[in-house]
Amino acid sequence: MADICTAVLLGLLVILSGTRILSWARIRVKRRLHGCQLPPRYPHKDPILGLDYFLTELKEREDGISWASERNRFARLGRTYEVNSWGNRRIMTMDSQNIREVLGTSFDRFGVQELRLPISSSFMGKGVFTTDGEYWEYSRKLLAPMFSRSQVSDLSAFDVHLDRMFERLPRDGSTVELQGLLKLMYLDHATEMIFGKSTDTLLKETPDESAHELLDTFAAVLKRTGIRILLGRLWILTAWDTTFQKLSNNVRAVVMKYIDEAIQRQHHDVKSNANRYIIVDELVKSLGDREEICNQLLNIFLPARDAASVSLSACLFYLARHPDVWDRLRAKVLAIQGPITRDGLRSMPYMQAVLNESLRLHSPAAGNRRICTQDCILPTGGGPDGRSPIFISKGDNVHVIFSAMHYDKEIWGEDADEFRPERWLDENGLIKTKNSWTYMPFSAGRRVCPGMDITLTENAYVLVRLMREFEKLENRDPVGEYVERTRLTTESRNGVKVGLIRAQ
Repeated sequence: MADICTAVLLGLLVILSGTRILSWARIRVKRRLHGCQLPPRYPHKDPILGLDYFLTELKEREDGISWASERNRFARLGRTYEVNSWGNRRIMTMDSQNIREVLGTSFDRFGVQELRLPISSSFMGKGVFTTDGEYWEYSRKLLAPMFSRSQVSDLSAFDVHLDRMFERLPRDGSTVELQGLLKLMYLDHATEMIFGKSTDTLLKETPDESAHELLDTFAAVLKRTGIRILLGRLWILTAWDTTFQKLSNNVRAVVMKYIDEAIQRQHHDVKSNANRYIIVDELVKSLGDREEICNQLLNIFLPARDAASVSLSACLFYLARHPDVWDRLRAKVLAIQGPITRDGLRSMPYMQAVLNESLRLHSPAAGNRRICTQDCILPTGGGPDGRSPIFISKGDNVHVIFSAMHYDKEIWGEDADEFRPERWLDENGLIKTKNSWTYMPFSAGRRVCPGMDITLTENAYVLVRLMREFEKLENRDPVGEYVERTRLTTESRNGVKVGLIRAQ
């Protein structure tokens, strides 16, 4: 058996090495034809498979320093560089021109389906997150009503879950961990909006078994999915991971229960929440296949589950360490007259500046991964001076790292590492017009996160509610820096430990 395994491994190495050599030769010919030059290369110890780079990424993720380490590599190698990822060419870039080319100008030449669908098909299936082309367009249109202005403006449904979270907040100034509470609140809200039935994790009563099952299994399957992503095309080595398959089946079984309840509501002409757009109910009306409905729901639930809670947690992380910013924003909040509305929240420049600045420093995701589906040219990053175009061959991977771009001192100034919301304001105290290709916490281009407005509105609303009741937000975390915990999104490993001091 050992001899067979050794032979298979050696055969794989030969195939990958041969593929690599042919790829280099092809790139060299086409590079000359188009006047392109090579970008800097990562100094591999393993030039055949790039195993050293994979182990480095894995160690950095375990240590919670992935983002800072990536910025250090860009500082050493240049704004765009090349690595060997399991025998496949991967381009890493933080250059805004290249990012615009990949996500904008040459959108149709870079896809996600080959990267996402194979590793997650048994879990999520086909949907807006995992597909390209016509099916992606179809899924996007199918879900578009969820992100209409009326949905963004409706804060009444959100209030129910926010009130429950506020009941959990101590009023005696004792330490509370806010990130965990925010994740539960947004989970309750997202499940009600998507599945028509909230997990109600914030209720004092014990949540039902479905809620626990969805929470635990979803977190576990995301952790395994993250490992598959790091493995690149060698994710196939985990195809026999029976635990992953079992977890996927469990998640889908829970979602199927929500779908069956929606089918019963439609059959009996019963509305789950009058006058509210519930995604599962609308999909049941439009689609007849339960598996397809399940796929579409999971493709939405994946980004909706953590994006808002992680981004708001990062904001509170910084506000707790910058009491001057908290005080200034609170003064603006207390000046609000009348009911809180979406338009009112969006018309507060300093609120937008605070949210923008925290998202700049710590957005839920570090970047986007794309695979080149047609030969393409990136405008910059090649040659000794890093200014020549780069030839990208079909099958190459390109990783756009906007978390590094968000710390670029040429864009943000010498204090780019600091939390300073004032950088977003002009001399009149209004929000400066921002370049969508240098600031993109929700990605950019045609695949920009459709839930961006909902997230920003709800996060601003939570801050207003907190500041109306609490005068101070005190940092109670002995760890000063932000330590990452990454699955598919990146959050604070130590949470957000604070003391909330009530207004006198």
